[in-house]
Amino acid sequence: MKIENPEQMHEYGKTLAQHHSILLLEWELWAGKTTLIKGFAEGLGIDPNLVQSPTYAYLNTYADKLLHIDMYRLKSFEELIEKGILNQISEFETIVIEWPKWIDQLDLDTYLHIKIHKLTAELREIELLN
Repeated sequence: MKIENPEQMHEYGKTLAQHHSILLLEWELWAGKTTLIKGFAEGLGIDPNLVQSPTYAYLNTYADKLLHIDMYRLKSFEELIEKGILNQISEFETIVIEWPKWIDQLDLDTYLHIKIHKLTAELREIELLN
């Protein structure tokens, strides 16, 4: 699927919120994942302006409805446990995980795994990995 601009990426995120409760995201830098997540949040009735990348905090929660995790800096599954992130995963029904690692160990029921490819300054391609 091709996404031609940030507005389409945002709308795609809103659409995903109507059909999926767990998203796993991979992308190239500056590919639009925050825009997609803002749309996903809005689709859940959450103010998209609240959405920020949790790269350094590891996780953010929004309106007690959405857990947003960034696993990029995590080095091991044990670190995921030590930081209490695994416990958080079990407490939320709606989750977005950036740079999903240890998928097999997370015990997620069903999820949509997406990779976003940056083709040009505006054009993106969405690849479904599962």
